[in-house]
Amino acid sequence: MYCNACGKGIAEDARFCTYCGTVVGTVPRPKQLIRSRSDRKIAGVCAGFGAYLDLDISLVRILWVFVTLMAGVFPGVVAYVLAWIIVPEEPEVHPVVAAGQPVST
Repeated sequence: MYCNACGKGIAEDARFCTYCGTVVGTVPRPKQLIRSRSDRKIAGVCAGFGAYLDLDISLVRILWVFVTLMAGVFPGVVAYVLAWIIVPEEPEVHPVVAAGQPVST
């Protein structure tokens, strides 16, 4: 791989150019706890927690139901509703349409 700034050869997995110090590639974004828009059953809370914790979403849903039943239904439902209110929703993604192209709905 080559640095775009100075043109020198650098390692394939490098994040910085060893010659000029320029950042190579994209900087990884920090993980955010957000509710999912695409993989939701009720509000996307469990899908958001599953993605944030790198766990299977079905496992998170089963654990949430299990803990809710073991602790009493009321605290689990209140915690879910609070998470629904507090955790932000994943931003909408709008496709970009090129000029002159028909918009399909």
